[in-house]
Amino acid sequence: MSVSLKSRIRRGFLLGCVSGAALLAPVVGQASAATYPGGGSTFTGGGEGWTVTATCTVPAPLCKASGSYDGTAGNPSGSLADKTEIAVGLLGLFTAEAVETSPTFVATESGAGALGLERQFEDAELVSLTPTLEYTAYLVDKSDGSKQKAFSETLPGATGFAPKQGPVALVAGHSYAIEVVGITKSSVAGVGTLGSATFRLDNVTVSGPGGGAGGGHGGGDGAGGNGAGGVSSARLESLLQSSLIGPAVLKGSKLSVKAKCPARLKATCTLALQGLLSKHKPATAGRKAKVKKAKVKNFVLKVKPAARKALKSKSKLLFRESAKVGKAKATVYKTLKLVHK
Repeated sequence: MSVSLKSRIRRGFLLGCVSGAALLAPVVGQASAATYPGGGSTFTGGGEGWTVTATCTVPAPLCKASGSYDGTAGNPSGSLADKTEIAVGLLGLFTAEAVETSPTFVATESGAGALGLERQFEDAELVSLTPTLEYTAYLVDKSDGSKQKAFSETLPGATGFAPKQGPVALVAGHSYAIEVVGITKSSVAGVGTLGSATFRLDNVTVSGPGGGAGGGHGGGDGAGGNGAGGVSSARLESLLQSSLIGPAVLKGSKLSVKAKCPARLKATCTLALQGLLSKHKPATAGRKAKVKKAKVKNFVLKVKPAARKALKSKSKLLFRESAKVGKAKATVYKTLKLVHK
């Protein structure tokens, strides 16, 4: 075989390898983790197929337990709430239990994941009874009947929305449901008390292998692809819940909003922001920028002509924030006060 022929064969082989790598690269880059159920439960417009069953140890009308969608509270507004109402005349201790269950979903991949949520507890007018909330989050495997405990928490009093997360494992093809069991009870007997205690859930998600779930302080960083500094997608999404700094300012056709790269990430963030009239209806063009850790950047977003009239009457606006740190990726939604200038 001649030297020139050998050279042509070798060159053709190398080109074939490079071409094959070029074809494979987009496929790998496009791989993304699944988030369940249906991309996660944000409760921004309704109960999203969740059910709530609630009972009281004390018979009605002295104690009444119920569950429903609450459009007034959440991050952004909208959450699932179970409410315990105590009537005048109750003497003694009470216990109310609520079971909140997600619609069923099917896992598309096998491996480690994370169950995350944000929770809030209000004890309006029942402070004298010192009500407490104990809740546990489970992932129920409908295919084999098993149940995984992701995490549990006891709230000794009123608290605002805060994230919580724990690890779970998924099997491809199995059907699952999220189940959160909350128990509200008093530790001091009382009489003549009238009021209510409410436990709310928001941004409930199960991440598939390599993905991120809402919430984040309870179960560590056991799920998600690790980025710079070992951060996972789950941890990144948790920290982003408070990354936007309000209010947003509208001046003419320009909308300004500030975003911070959380210091705890210990790495530079690539942030992308967009204002929304609804989750699927943009109000502004998107902007992307790199922000160093612990630094704040002012994003100036151009308002879309079709949205200008609608923005004039709004006092709040929904934003979508996407972030990437190393290999970790996350997207969250947050509503900010809108100031007109």
